[in-house]
Amino acid sequence: MAQATETRETITAANETFMSHKSVNNSYDVILIGSGIGGLACASLLAQRENKRVLVLERHFKIGGFTQTFKRKGKFEWDVGVHYIGEMHPGSNMRDLFDFITQGKVKWHPMPQTYDRFVYPDFTFDARMGKERLQQDLITRFPQEAKAIQQYFMDIESAMGWFNRYVTVKLMTGMGMVSNLVNRYGAKLALQTTKEYLDTHFRDPQLKAVLVSQWGTYGLPPSQSAFVIHALIADHYFEGGYYPVGGSKVIADSMIPIIERAGGHALVNHTVTKILVQGGKAIGVRVQAKKGKQITEKEFYANAIVSDVGAWITYNELLEEQPFPFRDSLDTLPIGVANVALYVGFKDTPRHLGVQGENYWFFSSYDHDASYDSRNELLDGLVSSCFLSFPSLKNPKAETHTAEIIAFVDSEPFRRWIDQPWYRRDEDYGQLKASISAALMDFTDQRLPGFKELVDFQELSTPLSTVSFTGHRSGEIYGLPATPMRYRLDWLGVRTPLRNLFLTGADASSLGVMGAVNGGVLAASLVSGDPSVYMKIFKEAREYSQKLAK
Repeated sequence: MAQATETRETITAANETFMSHKSVNNSYDVILIGSGIGGLACASLLAQRENKRVLVLERHFKIGGFTQTFKRKGKFEWDVGVHYIGEMHPGSNMRDLFDFITQGKVKWHPMPQTYDRFVYPDFTFDARMGKERLQQDLITRFPQEAKAIQQYFMDIESAMGWFNRYVTVKLMTGMGMVSNLVNRYGAKLALQTTKEYLDTHFRDPQLKAVLVSQWGTYGLPPSQSAFVIHALIADHYFEGGYYPVGGSKVIADSMIPIIERAGGHALVNHTVTKILVQGGKAIGVRVQAKKGKQITEKEFYANAIVSDVGAWITYNELLEEQPFPFRDSLDTLPIGVANVALYVGFKDTPRHLGVQGENYWFFSSYDHDASYDSRNELLDGLVSSCFLSFPSLKNPKAETHTAEIIAFVDSEPFRRWIDQPWYRRDEDYGQLKASISAALMDFTDQRLPGFKELVDFQELSTPLSTVSFTGHRSGEIYGLPATPMRYRLDWLGVRTPLRNLFLTGADASSLGVMGAVNGGVLAASLVSGDPSVYMKIFKEAREYSQKLAK
């Protein structure tokens, strides 16, 4: 309770700080920097639970972050980040929460029973909906390791238990008080690398490979990822995958009216360049607003500032004048993974290929670390692995047929073109994109014959697209990498050293859509002035979902 009282006093004191700056047009209760799902979730909760006037500021010309979609030729439509989401079955805590923050406006379409197909050179494994079914399928295929497989599923639950304690401690305590509390219980399991876990418990290289076939979902191979992030993602999909009916754009579309009904706004083409600080408190933001070719500088003020643009941008760019003792630690963390995405439009349905809407993970070997290490060979036309998704088969409202092929690559080889305008870069850039596109197309067609014959349209995005639209320094598509070190950092989380400034999204909680949403719940609870609101929100979400079902 002492912590809750301190938070309330902090936010109350902020009122006095910024009152002299504010006017009717530039003052709000809360300012959200960035409109990713973590920011929108926070804004929705504050608007509907506490009637807060929230201003959402987005640098892109669309709201939604990685939940937005885009079209080409007026008919083909793709998502840019949402390929499937787990735990959306009715009655789950995450489904209740999503229904709550969207007021039930997002409907979910279940993927086929086989939601992921892992394709190796001489072996294919189907991940089927249901935790018990998946466990039995693994034991049937690898009977000699049955006990280790059973232990694996129990260890996933244990690692998730550690993560829940980690989040609670981060929420309830101040910075610098986390390590001793969290590292005592379960850290040995949770914070070993995924590879260390696999090598300790399993012998069969095929089984090791299959268990971590979804590593691309969190962007790190087994030797680098913390076992806890693998556990979170694996558990997330045990009950299958779901896709938002109408495409991922409906997620942002559902929350903007909630924000506006409480007097808030969501503004595009507004790039935050600085968080304004006075007396150790965040009081507002400085913004560059773009209209056509004209750029105007503005300032907005609020009682609380919430950043959804990640820890690195927040601390190193928006607060570059502030002396944070952990800045060196932040700068030494590895840069997150970048990617290319080949967006494909079809002449006819890909069901002719035998596809029912499942995802495909194509691998050239069982060694995921080797695949990751060779990612930049893609620039020379060599593909080691890729992810294939069919958004049109997951979305009952899709009017045309589409696919996406995604592969990891570093952003550095593309940096020579970073200052050239988006969509108008030079011929060398175009030739490189054509070479990468052809390599991905051939790699896919070899594993799914007939794929190329169906193609009517294709377009490749590179890490430069991510840099342009998100401002991420190197085109990272996730938050700070989920290495064991990340979870040992006292300073990383929803709280910041500045009063009235909070983080939301992946860096406040964990990677992925639902990790970012959880970051939004964490931030909303602290902005409200009472950390215990975090659990109250889940209770209210369950009650709301039950009413919705009647």
